[in-house]
Amino acid sequence: MMISPLFVQCQVEPVEILYTMPEESEPHEATWLQWPHEHQYGMQYRNDLDQTWVDMTKALATSEKVNIIAYDEESQERIEILLEEAGVLMPQVEFFIFKTDDVWVRDNGPIYARDKSGQLVIQDWGFNGWGEKAKRHYCDKIPEQIAKVQNKKWIDINKIMINEGGSLEIDGQGSMVACRSSILNFNRNNMDQEEAEEIFTKYLGVTNFIWLDGVPGLEITDMHIDGFARFGNHETI
Repeated sequence: MMISPLFVQCQVEPVEILYTMPEESEPHEATWLQWPHEHQYGMQYRNDLDQTWVDMTKALATSEKVNIIAYDEESQERIEILLEEAGVLMPQVEFFIFKTDDVWVRDNGPIYARDKSGQLVIQDWGFNGWGEKAKRHYCDKIPEQIAKVQNKKWIDINKIMINEGGSLEIDGQGSMVACRSSILNFNRNNMDQEEAEEIFTKYLGVTNFIWLDGVPGLEITDMHIDGFARFGNHETI
């Protein structure tokens, strides 16, 4: 007597989308900048970068608000003088005093997303200094601090995934471009691609993934994809 093999088809539950990250060119209220200081890389580093940050602030202030994170009150006073001397539209500038380690707010700063009801929330993903390569104690706290001052719901994802904001690009329609060499690097996350995709679907609303290999270890972000990692900064939608 022949016995037919039994095939059992498991039903895979779809990942629930809790939040959606809008595309960065959507109309927004302000752009965040973390101002260079001397407390990690020295005075020359700070002085060399000042003009670039002044130029960015001046250009941005013509069409939107600029939220500047200053290391302390003394830093804020110095920055204000630089901006006023450059003719920046100061009513467009708002200061926030938070200690930082570095300037890359796109990587360590808040991710603005919308929940199911359309309310704006601040997501706080883990930041470990690009794989334990740099100090990050202060920078890692920035999203939570901003959520408090803006009175927005804080979504703590620190223990779920290490993810710099600059490691991915989103079109707001469900597609994402990212590098395996940073997100799936052993120095960031102990997970496979499928696990990472489930997290991005749940928290960012991504359903279509475009993965680039990248080059781990070639530079601090472990990405090295020309034209992918932009210098830009997170926006307040």
